[in-house]
Amino acid sequence: MSKGFILSDEILNHEINDPAFKETYNFNSTGKLNDLDLFTKGQPFDLYKDLRENAPVYFHEPMPMDPEPGYWVLTKYEDIKYVSMNPKIFSSQYKTGNLLTLGTEENRHPKLFKSTIDHMLNLDGEMHLGLRKEHMPFFKPGYIEELQKKVSLKVTQLLDNIAPMGECNLVHQVSQQLPIFTLSEILGIPEEDRQKLVSWMEFLELAQYFTYEMIKEQNEGKTDSTPDPAMIDMFNAMVDEMFDYGRFILKSKRQNPSEDLLSAIANAKIGDEKLTDEFLDGSWLLIIFAGNDTTRNTMSGGIKLLHENQSQKDLLMNNLDLLPNFINETVRCVSPVIHMRRTSLEEAEINGQKIGPYEKISLWYGAANRDPDIFENPDEFNILRENADKHLAFGIGRHTCLGKPVALMQLKEFYSQFLTRFKDFEMNGDWKVAPNNFVHAIQEMPIKFTPE
Repeated sequence: MSKGFILSDEILNHEINDPAFKETYNFNSTGKLNDLDLFTKGQPFDLYKDLRENAPVYFHEPMPMDPEPGYWVLTKYEDIKYVSMNPKIFSSQYKTGNLLTLGTEENRHPKLFKSTIDHMLNLDGEMHLGLRKEHMPFFKPGYIEELQKKVSLKVTQLLDNIAPMGECNLVHQVSQQLPIFTLSEILGIPEEDRQKLVSWMEFLELAQYFTYEMIKEQNEGKTDSTPDPAMIDMFNAMVDEMFDYGRFILKSKRQNPSEDLLSAIANAKIGDEKLTDEFLDGSWLLIIFAGNDTTRNTMSGGIKLLHENQSQKDLLMNNLDLLPNFINETVRCVSPVIHMRRTSLEEAEINGQKIGPYEKISLWYGAANRDPDIFENPDEFNILRENADKHLAFGIGRHTCLGKPVALMQLKEFYSQFLTRFKDFEMNGDWKVAPNNFVHAIQEMPIKFTPE
């Protein structure tokens, strides 16, 4: 391994404390945000509502057999905004900005563990800004305008493929394919390798499920939900393949850089040193996961929302000038990234709850995006909503999603073409959502329409 800064080694020595202060809000929640099965029905908006109304700063118990303390759950918009805008008090780097727990050493995946930590999302201050700066040229308006021309042609091709069929699984045929194409164009991934990313994404969305189910098996023995050992073997083989490819292409870009994001990542530095092998792995995992998931699940989720809200669908079909606001309202309602995490570095207070140093805090964006203090009738899908763009689905502050303009561009291209061509679309069966409480991962979305 190359020498240099390795965050995953550093944070293992950092302690997490139990709550230093008594809970302000005395509420016994019946639902558990650790229950991954809960998220296979969509996000638990009723549970979010209960927490917002009864315990907006709620201390959640840890997973069974988790050696770390539990975590504070924030469900109010202004509380999440406050934490996000104060990175010197609430750190992404101290113990990661995305993992609710590091778990026990024996339950850490030998390759995924480090790579879920060693990347830009989990850095504070100048180190974070330095790496972010390397990515910026690929998310500026001029670059996106040129990229949009390619995306528009790709959308047309994908819709041409499904047009004669009259029905399809929207995820497999369209929603999954477009972000992979766009991401590959930005990264500089050869066309013949792009479908590999599709398979990797499907398995990555199940990583959390595999980990939790294996922990449950150790604790409770085998159950009906225990994964088939053959599936675990397939998952591990996929992880090996994904990282082998990532190392190969990043090392190639380091030796022979070109005008693409992978070359920028491969030659980026933390301080005066190029990224370690661990940070190359982590950057690779972050970019293919984050660059795909938000757009894919919002595309599918928006189609479901229109199907379920026919009056809104009619309103949009009769006036496609409403498309930008419809997209913001869709992103608000779908909230494809479910939560992120911070760690308090000093004593703080959030909404009347005192929090001691080195306590875990989780930010639940789907709850914030339905906060009635911000959004009137928040559970209503309303494409005329005047403040739909105030949603926190892309985060806020220094860690606002870099890919936001690319995601919005793709959504605009997809919906403008799809809604023009398939005006009578309907859902054609049940959707399927992965057991994952980090991203709202829609795996199947059957639809039907009049064939062309």
